[in-house]
Amino acid sequence: MFITRVLKSDKLMSNISLEAWKSVKQIQQKYDYFILGLSSALFAYLGAKFEPEAFSFSQNSFEIFALVFFANSILFGIMRLESDIAVQSNDLRQAQAQEKLDVVNKILASPYRNINLDTGNETSKAEALKSKQILSEFIYSINEHGKELANNYTFKFKVRNYSLYFGFILLIFSKFIGIYQAQ
Repeated sequence: MFITRVLKSDKLMSNISLEAWKSVKQIQQKYDYFILGLSSALFAYLGAKFEPEAFSFSQNSFEIFALVFFANSILFGIMRLESDIAVQSNDLRQAQAQEKLDVVNKILASPYRNINLDTGNETSKAEALKSKQILSEFIYSINEHGKELANNYTFKFKVRNYSLYFGFILLIFSKFIGIYQAQ
């Protein structure tokens, strides 16, 4: 009875962790879409009234640089959304492989005959060891690929946000320069 409670408790913790992850992921995605929408709105606002002029220390020059930064923020925002899909797909493949590896480890630990439910054939220890090696290598490679994806994802996050910040600062400076030049 105690073992059953422990297993139920672990299952409960697993469900709580999964729900917490889903909640955090949903909030993060809303934030990504909000930032992308904000960058797009600022780009549209500034681009709608923009008229090109020669480069000088003027409001127009600051606005063109702000437009470039907003466009960069939009581009990296879209790329970040695409990276998020790749990261989630990679995590899913890793979780599926880990589940299969757990089954193989149970087969190896079991002193009894093991029947493959998909084929109905007996699974030998040699087959299980081979599967364990293949799955372990796959999980390792997918984990390494996941690290690359995470670094790429973080890079896009930083570029998107810094581009938005610099674009916004340049937009504010352009307004002050416009006031200064009007005097």
